[in-house]
Amino acid sequence: MVGRHSVKRCPDEPHEMHAVTAGPGDDLLDVPNEEERDRVAELLKAACVGGFNYFKNAPADRLPLLGGPAVYAGGLLLHGFDVPWWAIGGPTIPAGIIAYAAGVNRLSMPSTIGVTLAALTCGSWLATVAELGAGRLLNWVYVGMFGAGYGLYRWARHRARKRNGRPVAEPQPETVSPESPRIAWEGYFAGWGMEGAAVIASEPTRLGERALINTKGTGKRASTFGTKALEERVAEDFDVQPARVRISTAGLPAGQILVSVQLIDPWATIVPHPLFDPNSEIVLPEVADIREPQPIGMDPETGEPLTITLWDDDGGKQTFIVAVNGGGKSVTLNDILERLTAAFNTVVWGINVSKAQEMRRWAPALDLSACGRDQRKRARVMLRMARKLIVWRGAQHRDSANVIPTERQPMLVLVIDELSALAKTDDGVIDMSIVEDLVYVASKGRSEAVVLLIADQRNTQGAIGSTNISTQITNYVVLKGVSSGDLTRIGVAVPDMGEYGGQHAGVAATVLKSEDRARLGRTFALAAGKTAETGLQQIDRIVASRLPNSLEGGAIAHLGEMYASLKAGQMPSAAVTEDLEREVAEDLAAGEDQSLDTPPEATSSAERSQTIDEIRQRHLFVVPPLTPEGQERARQMRQAGSERQGAREDQPAASPLPAGVRDKLITLLEGDGIATRDVETALGVSSATAWRYMNQLRSEGVVESRGTGPATRWVRRGDDVA
Repeated sequence: MVGRHSVKRCPDEPHEMHAVTAGPGDDLLDVPNEEERDRVAELLKAACVGGFNYFKNAPADRLPLLGGPAVYAGGLLLHGFDVPWWAIGGPTIPAGIIAYAAGVNRLSMPSTIGVTLAALTCGSWLATVAELGAGRLLNWVYVGMFGAGYGLYRWARHRARKRNGRPVAEPQPETVSPESPRIAWEGYFAGWGMEGAAVIASEPTRLGERALINTKGTGKRASTFGTKALEERVAEDFDVQPARVRISTAGLPAGQILVSVQLIDPWATIVPHPLFDPNSEIVLPEVADIREPQPIGMDPETGEPLTITLWDDDGGKQTFIVAVNGGGKSVTLNDILERLTAAFNTVVWGINVSKAQEMRRWAPALDLSACGRDQRKRARVMLRMARKLIVWRGAQHRDSANVIPTERQPMLVLVIDELSALAKTDDGVIDMSIVEDLVYVASKGRSEAVVLLIADQRNTQGAIGSTNISTQITNYVVLKGVSSGDLTRIGVAVPDMGEYGGQHAGVAATVLKSEDRARLGRTFALAAGKTAETGLQQIDRIVASRLPNSLEGGAIAHLGEMYASLKAGQMPSAAVTEDLEREVAEDLAAGEDQSLDTPPEATSSAERSQTIDEIRQRHLFVVPPLTPEGQERARQMRQAGSERQGAREDQPAASPLPAGVRDKLITLLEGDGIATRDVETALGVSSATAWRYMNQLRSEGVVESRGTGPATRWVRRGDDVA
């Protein structure tokens, strides 16, 4: 028995009369009681659980820490069993060769070299310790080598995640705790009409839970369950909004569906921009590469970045941002501009001939910009220069079909906000010269790394001037309030943005047509606040540290005085502008221009007469002339028609509107005019009938319409709308 403090041991050899002398106050019977044993057990349990969770939260980063003690202990065991060094050193070289061969087929070259060096280092250490043992010097050498190797491994992983736009910080705890009750999916199948279905796998998400379900046992096709009606039924069972339930079959084998339920509101808070949020789960690379997908937001359910692709192996992507007022269009454009101005292989030209509050802030980081109504001519010259750049790049020799954006030959992105304001003149008429330039860039610029990034409220011909622009769009960012017609024109299944996201601004779906699916999430709230810290001053803080990139030297020389004048803040001379117009006209004459939706009209009556004569000659070439009898019959028919028309003109004109309806409409027109919806309410008729009534009054010359679309108002002819 040995005491805890000073103890006097017998100096003799062990014998039966050993005695222990304890000092004053020593407890010779130092046996831990039950309470102390329980406390020690709890501490050991907590240490084990804590260690397990530590490695579980980031296994790829932390499990290599266990390899250090394991290799060290292996060397000691080999030395203890007198294993010769050559038995370990001999297989070390083949092991390094095998590691290199396996890594070449599965890993990148830096990772392959790292794995090979790790194998050779471990083998060398084991052989050395097996022969010499673990002395003090070898211990310090081993600790230093292991620390350096592990630090290099963590640095490489950090760089890889930063380059890919992945979260670098430690994983955050899930919103739904793993200890919370799991959903008993099988108990709901009967109410969902899915008797016989089976759960393949289920897992908690950041916002709820999702399950992969096999529907083959139901006797129904999996596609029959991917309906709005079933999503609403699931939402009723969990007492959530229907938009927080998603049922999908995309990318799954036949007979399977994926059901996801968001038990927690994903849109309760905005997503701050990572540059202004020290706790952001997504870290943006300081220098971006336009050849990689660019993070512009986050999927709240998975925590993955919401990305947009502006270039891939097929060339540049023409991008359209569609949203109603207040839908987050400007904020989304700010997110994209932040990534474009950070890219080392991208040149940005910005155009906004409307209010241009945000574009003016970005202007110092852009190569060229045209902001405000007074710079419409400048914007026109920029479009013409983009055409000229496309022609010049297409004539240069290169080894690839498409221009690959590099620092020496960057991609040109024309960012056009409020496209409808640019495509139309001040009086609302389509400016066909600008539309022609837009169509040319959209159709010819993909392979030459010259692309459009345009934003507007609609993607219709009436809004943007030509469907030949929208048909070239391969990339969409769809936000709040986009109509079903606009979604149909996209050609890819997109959730109803009127329901998805709960009408929150910034909720977006990015659509790349080649992928045939939509990525969903919420864009970063960049310059979206109303205070100085969260408003437009955020753009100023970003721009202060960024300089604009420039085109390659040959392109600048080819653009000549036009480019130099705009860089100096001046308009090119009249002679230079005329030369540019002549080059564009030569391109049109050579047939390089895309045909527009509306055929060109003749500019004079003589040209129109000539066109009609040509059509008549072609018609007579196909259809033989009438016989004398046929000509006489045609003359009689024309005479009869003239007589009937004269009889109708002699009769007094009568309005097809009932007298009571006509009187009510005349009364409603007194004042500031009325909208079609007012007619529907006053008369209790459908919108089509109300429109027919007002159209009849317009044909009689009583009223005229002001405005287009839902904003149309009807006023008495000659009156003004207040």
